[in-house]
Amino acid sequence: MRIALSGGEKGTYRRILLDNNAPSIALNITQYTIPKTKEVSLPDLLSGAEVIVYTSDGDEDIDKFDSFVRTHADDITAVIGRHDYNGDWLGEKYIPLWNDEHDVERLAYLCQKYGRAAISDRAINGKTLPRIRQLQQRWGATLYGITSKADVIESLDWHTVIVSSWTSVVRYGETQVWDGHGLRRYPAQKKESARQKHRNDIVRLGVNFDEVMEGDVSAVSTLAVRSWLAWQNQSITGAYHPSNEGDEDEFDNPEMGQIATITPETPSSTFPVPGGTSIAITPIETRHESERLLLPGIGMETVTSHPVMTTPDGDEVVDSQGNDVKVIRSNGSGIRNCSSCYLAPRCPAFREHVECAYKIPVELRTKEQLRAALSAILEMQTSRVLFARFAEELEGQGMDPMLSQEMDRLFKLVAQFKDIEDTRDLVRFEMEAKGSAGVLSRIFGEKATEKMNALSAPVSGKELDQIIFDAEVMDDHE
Repeated sequence: MRIALSGGEKGTYRRILLDNNAPSIALNITQYTIPKTKEVSLPDLLSGAEVIVYTSDGDEDIDKFDSFVRTHADDITAVIGRHDYNGDWLGEKYIPLWNDEHDVERLAYLCQKYGRAAISDRAINGKTLPRIRQLQQRWGATLYGITSKADVIESLDWHTVIVSSWTSVVRYGETQVWDGHGLRRYPAQKKESARQKHRNDIVRLGVNFDEVMEGDVSAVSTLAVRSWLAWQNQSITGAYHPSNEGDEDEFDNPEMGQIATITPETPSSTFPVPGGTSIAITPIETRHESERLLLPGIGMETVTSHPVMTTPDGDEVVDSQGNDVKVIRSNGSGIRNCSSCYLAPRCPAFREHVECAYKIPVELRTKEQLRAALSAILEMQTSRVLFARFAEELEGQGMDPMLSQEMDRLFKLVAQFKDIEDTRDLVRFEMEAKGSAGVLSRIFGEKATEKMNALSAPVSGKELDQIIFDAEVMDDHE
């Protein structure tokens, strides 16, 4: 991954980058004031550094962009084109831009047609990120990123990333430092403690620690530039990758009789197309059953099952002897290791070629364990909501829709947790009767109504006459 630091369009930032020998510099044409009295020479202006040209997302001055690119095309390494610009005449230097998160199909079109694309930070989110990764793998596309978010940079296999946040150390007093595992950013309110914490990292990067503590702009900006370049160097040489190992060095000069492996060249084309299937299909080799293994994290456990049997008389009897059956369990083990983990640059327990130092001993066998796991999830979600609320206050830009979604998710989890914990029995009858038969007759039988209307004891004729004589005689007019 190559990191191109932006700022080549402004003299202050440009001098800082040149003083630190930045190999790649990005120049934003939107913010660059083209001199009218003299001709600009990019090699002289940027001291021979690789130049990547791009524009701001809202720039509509296509004439300025086209004129500058055509004038300096020979001195430009890459041109990130606008969404309304056709730069096919630039050949391999042209990198079409995708910046619309709602039009992912355009990114698929660019990856298929050009085999490369530039992606703006405004189009990268949790929904589009998996699709971007899928399209990159599908078409083998080369991606250029315009972002300064560390998590986004680490989530994709970028060819080049244009970073502009390093200028925040000059504008807002931030502290940015590479600690050997990741790039750390601290706001101005925490600069004293952050710089003291990273004293050794600052010295290791060759920056005067006392000048950084005094807030010297040159020292702090030098620290930021060197930190980003250190991340670039680590991504190229520091991280372990199987392709970086010299496993095939012994075949560089094969002796007589040896078999030399030759890696075929990968053809590159401006308009790549997917490869077709071969006519000759090699049959699948059968694997012996003894070579099959369980998936990592999965285990089998033998338990004794006592089935319930029904006797000829209709009685249910539990089998006391039982049967041994195998059930699937989670054993918590895995194959994750530090050399292949995407969190390696920031993990405090990173050790090269060592299995993961952390484990998640989850076991849900009883109601108490299930209740504890659900409670832990609720606590984590509540913590996320509170932290998002804190971030919303710091941003001061109105209500955050993501925070509202997390709050709704929390209430849904609470409601679901309540339903799981509810053990009450509820029986509800709803019946609609039509015709002469009553509801009770339909439910409990034909004689249910007769039994309900029947007297508890027989009534004699004398008692019946007395009831009639004691009854109030109603006037016909009432």
